[in-house]
Formats: sequence, C-alpha cells, structure tokens
Amino acid sequence: MHGLNKEIFKDITLLYVEDDEMTLEEISYFLKRYVKELFIAKDGVEGLELFKKKRPDIVITDIQMPKLNGLNMAEKIFEIDPSIPIIITTAHSESESLSKAIELGIDKYLLKPINMQEILAIIKKSLYLDTLEKRNSSYEEYIQFILDCNSTFMFVMNSNNVEYANKSLLDLMGFENLDTFNEQINKCKNLFDIDELKANENWIDYVIANKEQRHLLRLKSSKCEKLFKREFYVSYKYFEKMNKSVFVFVDKNEEKLEKIYNISNKLVNDLNNGISNENLMNELKSILNISSRN
Repeated sequence: MHGLNKEIFKDITLLYVEDDEMTLEEISYFLKRYVKELFIAKDGVEGLELFKKKRPDIVITDIQMPKLNGLNMAEKIFEIDPSIPIIITTAHSESESLSKAIELGIDKYLLKPINMQEILAIIKKSLYLDTLEKRNSSYEEYIQFILDCNSTFMFVMNSNNVEYANKSLLDLMGFENLDTFNEQINKCKNLFDIDELKANENWIDYVIANKEQRHLLRLKSSKCEKLFKREFYVSYKYFEKMNKSVFVFVDKNEEKLEKIYNISNKLVNDLNNGISNENLMNELKSILNISSRN
C-alpha cells in the first residue's frame, strides 16, 4: 500500500461489523495485517455488545444488517461514547440511510465494493481528527486553568456577549457565574467608571474607540471598597479572524498593597523590639488615606 505507513495503525483497535460472509472475510483478512487488534461482529446486536466489552478506537459498520442495523447500532454506541469515530460502508442505493447517518454525526463512509487503499486512508483521517479534537479539548482546559489561577482580571467577548471571564474577575465583582456577569455587562455604567467618559457613554465603547491607550477604570463596587478604591489599568485587543475582544485588567493598588505589607512588617518588628516608629506610621497613614480618598 503506497503512501501509508503501517506504523500509524499498529496501536489501533478496530471493530468491524458486516453480515456478508465474503466481504467480512476479505476485509478482515486485510485489516488484521495493519491494526493491533480486530474485533468482528456479524450483526448490530453482536457489534454493540463487542463495543461495550472491548471499547475499540474506531468502528466500521455496514448499514443493512439483521437484528439491529448499522445506524441504529451507531446511535446506541454514540450514547456510550459520543466521540468514537464511526465509518459506515454503503451501496449507492442507500441515499436515505446516508441522510440519517449525517443526522447522527457520521460524515465518513465507504462505498461498496470497498477499496483497500481507501479504507486505510479513511481510518487514518478519522483517528487523526479524533485525536486533534481531544488535544484541543485538553488544551482548552489547560489554558482555562491557568487563566482562572491568574491574579490578573480578564474577560473575552464575542460580539456583545461575554463568553469567558476568569475566576479572579468573577470573585472580585461578586458574580457566581458567567450568566450573572453577562446580565450586568450590558449595563456597563453599573460596573466601571472612567473620568473621561461623557454623559451616557459606556466604558466598553470608550475603551474600544481608544484602543491604542491604556485606561484607568474604577470599579464602582467591590469587597474592599471601604479600604481601597479599586482602580485598574485596562488593555483591549480585537482579534478579527476570531471575532473576539479581549479585556485585561491590572490592579493599580498592587503596588500600594506591597508597600503596606512591607511597612506593616517593619512596624511589627519595631514594636517587638520596643521601638515606636513614628515615620513608618505616618507613611502607612498617608498610603491608606490616598487609597481611600473619594
């Protein structure tokens, strides 16, 4: 078989379901030379049971079979594993069955009589796409974990809808989930304020219109409002090909918090040594007054 490396099939387990003895024997003999393990069934009932027991990497099935046809078997298999690649073998006359296959999400089929080169090519394509989908899903989980653990606040919009907000931002603003955040984001003036805003102008439109600048926003309500006015530098970027807008917020008070932490430690050390440090106390008061100024 030219152009296909046997190595790519050596770890694959495959379930082949076919009721025609001659076709079953011919295709099975061929597939056994390539895959790690081949499971054979002669009707849909037997095929479904084998799938439950063996959980193969891929399924190839005929449509018209006794007891349980290939499409009904595929439907039951998808209930167990929606991501399993299924390839159907079909004759030209089975157009109605192909329509149902598409409804089920099966978009790969082989026309009878089956070409051996084509069967390997479609197995390779099916498993590659399945692997790619799983990798993408894992990568998305990986990225989301990193963003949720990040102390920087951010959210992503698709048109006027927020499709992602990291956990830091939701926690800060007191939203339990993305839906409640979306409800409020459309009432923009209730969330943030910018000094340069004109009457009835919302901060999102302003930031987008002045995307080359970094803007200072004030959060109108927060858990720490009594002690700090929460202010953020916001950056914005629009990704045209994806139609997504990304807003990233950096807390202006981080520097002040670090100063307060350092001064407080020094004050505690001095007090433990019987020293009253008036200068440090005044410096701490100054920072707190600035931070809490209206």
